[in-house]
Amino acid sequence: MSPDPLAGLDTLRTRPALVLSLVEGLAGLSMDNPGLIRAYAFSVDRQVRPWHMDPLQSLPNLIDYKVESALWVIFSIGLYALAVDLAWHYRRPRPGRLGRWAGTIKGWPYRRWLMEAVRFLYYVGIPYAALLRGVILPRLMGLTYLDWVKGIGLGAALGGGTFLLLVLIWWWYARAIAAFSLSARQRWGESLGDDPTNGWILLRDVIYLETHWAFYRSAVILFLDNQYAGVFLGFLLVTLEWSINPAWRRDLSLPWRSANTLTRWSMAFVMAIIFLFVRNLWLLVPIHWGIEVACQRLLAALSQLENSGLAGFTDQMT
Repeated sequence: MSPDPLAGLDTLRTRPALVLSLVEGLAGLSMDNPGLIRAYAFSVDRQVRPWHMDPLQSLPNLIDYKVESALWVIFSIGLYALAVDLAWHYRRPRPGRLGRWAGTIKGWPYRRWLMEAVRFLYYVGIPYAALLRGVILPRLMGLTYLDWVKGIGLGAALGGGTFLLLVLIWWWYARAIAAFSLSARQRWGESLGDDPTNGWILLRDVIYLETHWAFYRSAVILFLDNQYAGVFLGFLLVTLEWSINPAWRRDLSLPWRSANTLTRWSMAFVMAIIFLFVRNLWLLVPIHWGIEVACQRLLAALSQLENSGLAGFTDQMT
């Protein structure tokens, strides 16, 4: 029995991401017009049509894609808002059935494993599902079509320049905090920000964040068909999402506690700019990790400097 030449079409119908990669590679369409790529990909995913179809026939599919892309982003932000509001509301014991359930979960010995599973599903699972669905393109996330030579050179230069700029900012910030009274600083905490995180734990968090940011960034790029506007509006989406978190707003209002919040926010902005030049998510992860490790060590050193009283000596010398 001869093989059916159309047997592979069933695979294409069930693998939108595969369709996108095939269309992008074979048709050679420009990255500046990803909506056209998606419109043709949907024509294969929904029903098999000729590749030379009338562009007007693909318009409904293009609109469907943009609406679906926006719904995925709204779904992700909505889940985050629900989770942080529940965590803030039940940070202290509460009466009622839900309060007892929250207390039971807090006392569960495997609570940390549960929370890590939830975080993994949110930060990695949702972007992966969106890739499989074909809502976002691997290329726009920085996963494929990579220029490693250009990316490594630009990434190292931009990463090093970013760290030097952050050194100056945090040195000025620590000196500004030192102007507060000792009692106020003790009330906020003894260290500028949190204690340095274990390097491997920080690497895990960086992978989560970069994947999440790339998901928002690529969704907005595809929605607007504009690389530059999509990158910066994706950063604004991240800022909007964080502003929903009551704990984020509380830390931002405390000068001595806002260091971690400002560091994470500045990293989101800097990584968005670096992505415009390198467009490589695999490189953004080590660059982000290296800068954040160095910033945590810097903040810890500045905290020790302030607590030991050397800051006053430095002020007198300058």
